[in-house]
Amino acid sequence: MSKYIKQVVCVVAGILLAPITHASQLSITWLETDNKPFFLDKSEQYPFGGLCNNITDQLIEAMPNFKHRKSLLPPKRLSKYLDEGHLACYACMIHRDKKTNRATYSIPTTVYPPFSVLSTKEKALKIKQKHGNPVSLISLLTDANFMFGQNDARKFGSKLDTIAKNTKLYESAALSGTGSHANQALLSQLEHGYIDYTIDYPYVADYYNQQNQQNIQKLSIVNPAQNVVFGAIGCSTNAPNNYAEKVLAEINEALKNKVLPSERYQQSQRTWLEKSFPEFSTYYQRYILDPLKEPATDEIATPVDHP
Repeated sequence: MSKYIKQVVCVVAGILLAPITHASQLSITWLETDNKPFFLDKSEQYPFGGLCNNITDQLIEAMPNFKHRKSLLPPKRLSKYLDEGHLACYACMIHRDKKTNRATYSIPTTVYPPFSVLSTKEKALKIKQKHGNPVSLISLLTDANFMFGQNDARKFGSKLDTIAKNTKLYESAALSGTGSHANQALLSQLEHGYIDYTIDYPYVADYYNQQNQQNIQKLSIVNPAQNVVFGAIGCSTNAPNNYAEKVLAEINEALKNKVLPSERYQQSQRTWLEKSFPEFSTYYQRYILDPLKEPATDEIATPVDHP
């Protein structure tokens, strides 16, 4: 083979192999927090870890052509990391059909129950007596006799955030920092009477009660009722060279073919969600698994912003 022909063959081979080589060089920094029960170390009590650990681990297994690493960050720092355009993804976001300035989203990965009002036994009784059961949220949020508390970076999605804005919730709330173990710190404030209620997923109260031998109450919210909430992987929209679109194309394939149908992943979700959300398996089948086989025909709930 002449030197010229060898050069041509090398160039052509380089062009054909470029996409494969590029894919093998892509890396993902998987962002995590210490916010329980979303992220927990695996243990005998929690063999799958927290609510969001297992999907990250299964995606790492399912995508060996990527370089993977994990980074533990406080919630605000995590958001800043995505905003700055690092080559990073976060497995514990809420699905949106359209990307935001912060994140571009995978297909739905799980289904969460609606938010609840969380309070102590004594205060919960007073809230129900005055604001109904299920609770009229607008009525409660405009009642100055009850002190609302929330982590200062927390959002609830379009419906609840609109209510919060219209009732000027964030102007009067007792805001807690989003440092280490933010959820547990806030519920500790609730337990000790620094605040009267907060809003969060019911399984957050389940975990706190189990760990601290407490009885934080979970009150359903009346109309405008929330629909169930869909989880997703979010990757940095601002990362260079269409990074989010490239990695999410492969993440979505791994989700469809390996992770979402696996019994191991579904069991990890049931462990956390089924106690407060008995319909979890039915919803998971209908809204997560069925759309993998054929286009969904049912109208799904309007997604919100962040867990």
